[in-house]
Amino acid sequence: MTAAARPFPLPEDVGLKRARASTYLFRAAASHVRSHITNNSPQRCAKEMFGDPVTELVLRAASAPATTTTSTWASQLATQSVDDSIAAITSVSAAAALIQRGTKLDFAGAASIKVPGHLVDSSDAGGWVGEGQPVKVRAQRITAGPTLAPRKAVVVTTFTNEMARSSNIEAVSRALISEATALLLDTTMFGTQADNGVTPGGLLNGVTGLTPTTGGGANALVGDIKNLIAALVAAGAGRDPVIVTNPVQAATLQLLAGAKFDMPVLQSTSIAVSTIIMVEASSFVSAFGPTPEFLTGQEMTIHMEADTPADIVAGGTAAAPAKSMFQVDSVALRMTLRAAWGLRGATVAGKANIAYITGATW
Repeated sequence: MTAAARPFPLPEDVGLKRARASTYLFRAAASHVRSHITNNSPQRCAKEMFGDPVTELVLRAASAPATTTTSTWASQLATQSVDDSIAAITSVSAAAALIQRGTKLDFAGAASIKVPGHLVDSSDAGGWVGEGQPVKVRAQRITAGPTLAPRKAVVVTTFTNEMARSSNIEAVSRALISEATALLLDTTMFGTQADNGVTPGGLLNGVTGLTPTTGGGANALVGDIKNLIAALVAAGAGRDPVIVTNPVQAATLQLLAGAKFDMPVLQSTSIAVSTIIMVEASSFVSAFGPTPEFLTGQEMTIHMEADTPADIVAGGTAAAPAKSMFQVDSVALRMTLRAAWGLRGATVAGKANIAYITGATW
């Protein structure tokens, strides 16, 4: 499609160097923060700060809450920005790295997505056929896979007015949003909680942990890896295993196994020390909403609590610690995304396309 025929200009159409799609998401966030200080529209701030038309289009797509209606062409651009923003934090998030290895879907207006499971073994394959002979046809065994229903992920970050006015607001926005998103994804995805309609279910929900190999050292490492692989194979997986563990075990594995060990190892500080998770990456599926939502404000009080946030005042008890954005001369930015994930292989009798060990001795 030529530049004249496109409904919106691409960076190269106006002489700009192409940037990563996630750049425009972080720029959109920075534009919202700056707009609250200058009393200008986010679109105008984006034009003054960055001079590119793409950020304005992402803002246009995100100007209203995401709905289950048909997306417009502007929101398609925002979808690419959201997807790349997840890819951009793979170095700090094991969950983001797993998302990039699995199947990625787009809600694109759907209230939910039903993903079929598919069991494949040698009996499902074709066969050798002689001349003039009928071809063997196997009925593919399609099983009930996960139903992905979007859950609302919210990241709230605060900026002092000095930071909001700074020329480095894009870099600051990128760092704060990326770090908060990484922690949120890792803690939730590798948890054992059930989906309660608000928080997505953890991949370990309903899965029975394996017994660690005793004795420590390389022998215990080999025993644990073999047991984890065997558990995946028993559940019809094992083709594309990925290890997810704490940095302590990741470093120990590298020291004991050496450079010849080529199974991908993803690290996350959200996973407890001595916990080893192995997941079939080809079974993992995720979906994200097409547009982010941004909201900024300075006239509110925030409970600065990451684990168990509460109402500012409930039953006569004040939440602590609480900060008034007005009093500390700061701006709060809230970014909302819709997300869901699951494994195509069903959990049966505590076995699934994921296995884990707690209390590893190596």
